Amino acid sequence: MLPTRYTYAVLLLPYVIIILLASSDGRREKKGVQKELAGRCSFLGPGVNIRELELPRPYDGVRIGQGYDIHQIRVGPPEDIVADTTADTAANTADPNKQSFKRLTIGGVPVETISVLSHSDGDVIFHALVDALLGGMSCSDLGTLFPDGSPKYKNKNSLSFLRYARLLLYKRNYAIANVDIIVIAEVPKISPIREEIVRNISSALGISESQVSLKGKTHEQLGPVGQKKAIECFANALLIRKQS
Repeated sequence: MLPTRYTYAVLLLPYVIIILLASSDGRREKKGVQKELAGRCSFLGPGVNIRELELPRPYDGVRIGQGYDIHQIRVGPPEDIVADTTADTAANTADPNKQSFKRLTIGGVPVETISVLSHSDGDVIFHALVDALLGGMSCSDLGTLFPDGSPKYKNKNSLSFLRYARLLLYKRNYAIANVDIIVIAEVPKISPIREEIVRNISSALGISESQVSLKGKTHEQLGPVGQKKAIECFANALLIRKQS
């Protein structure tokens, strides 16, 4: 009969063998994964360290920004639009920064027959476009830079916001490849004023008119936009880094 210590050794031997085999498989699997990853990166050329590829690097290529804006509108000049209640009128008087109806300006073009509710001039095209440019540069947004609670921007011409965005582009060494804008509204119709808006954007940003795309869509009489109670705008901007 074997001594007790040898008996325990014999009993534990299968478990030791299993552990050794498992660790050996793990090492082989790890080496296999490393070889596979190295093979996948071989197209990058010799001398490429896969660990370096995993490290975050500053991106300095093409950038895309998206902007959006929406405002309430009413058909008719602002003097024909009265407050719904006496309380609303009192609130407007008590808070000079409260939004109010004024003549609509869209893309720098005034529209006498439509009113917009806003703190500044409520230009949805310029607002969406500014946010698109800021987004492409990973800057702040329009509402943070020009808060609607500040009396400084009460009835402010939104062209000044667009010029500020252009200044940031210059300081950060970005150029605009193109901008693409969609206005969704039942009124006003974009087609009759499209060329004037494109000229305004081209002039404000210092780019060619061929770099500005502007489209108008209706909302098929659905929702507030379709009921002529709102106007909204989407804008996209493609930015490229200027060569030093």
